[in-house]
Amino acid sequence: MRRQSLRVVLAALVGVLGIVLPLRGQAQPVTVAMGLNKPPYVMDGGTSGLEVDIAREALAAVGLTMRPQQLPPARGLMLHRAGQIDILLTVDEGIGGDGFFSEPYINYQNVAMSLSANKLSIKRIEDLSSYSVGAFQNASMILGERFAAVARRHARYQEYPQQVIQNNLLFTERVDVIVGDKRILHYLSSQLDAKVDVSKPVTVHPIFPLSPRKAVFKDAALRDQFNTGLKLIQANGVYDGILKKYANFQ
Repeated sequence: MRRQSLRVVLAALVGVLGIVLPLRGQAQPVTVAMGLNKPPYVMDGGTSGLEVDIAREALAAVGLTMRPQQLPPARGLMLHRAGQIDILLTVDEGIGGDGFFSEPYINYQNVAMSLSANKLSIKRIEDLSSYSVGAFQNASMILGERFAAVARRHARYQEYPQQVIQNNLLFTERVDVIVGDKRILHYLSSQLDAKVDVSKPVTVHPIFPLSPRKAVFKDAALRDQFNTGLKLIQANGVYDGILKKYANFQ
C-alpha cells in the first residue's frame, strides 16, 4: 500500500507540472557548470559532493544525465549569460540576467563557531565585536551590512583566502571565533594536521540567515524538468539519502 501511494504521489507531481519524461534509453546529457572544489558541496573534480549528487539525481529522475564542468565563478556566470552552458549551480536571483531559476535545492548556512569550553555568548552578529574573529575571504562583502559594520570597526578581525587556516587557528586557540558555512567548516576540521586536536567540542552559533541556493538555466523547459526531478527525489527518499551521506559535515 505504501509503495502504491508513493507511485501515485510521483505520478501526480509529473502530471501537475505537465512535464513529459524522456523514454528510457533516451537519456540526454546536459552541461552542468559549477565552481571549483568546495567540499563537501563540490568534490573530486565535480564528480561528487552534496550539491553535485543532488543535481545529478534530480536530472536522472527525469531521464537526463549530467556532464559536469568546473569553472571559476566569474567565468561560469559569463558562459551562462552567453548561453554556452545548460545549467549553472549555486546561484541566487541576485545575479540578474535573463536566465530561468530553479526552486531552491539546498540551503547554505553561514555560522559563527567557537570552542565549547570557552562558553562564548554569541546570539547576534554584533556580539562578535567582543572576540577575535577569523572569516573566509570577502566575508565582509558577502554576509550583509551588519557583519560588514562589525568587520570595519574590529581590530581583531581577519579574513583568510585558505579557509582551513581558520579551523587551524580555532583548534590551536589562536582565535576565538571562526565564521563560514557550517558544512564547510566541519569538513575542514577533518582535514587538519594530525597534531591538531580536533576532538575539542565546538559550539555553532547560527547568527546568520539561511542562504537558499538555486540553479539557473538557459532554457525554461529544462528548468521545469529539473524542478520536477527535484520534487521526485524529495518524495521518494533519494534527497534525504544524499543528506545522510554527508551528515558528518552538518
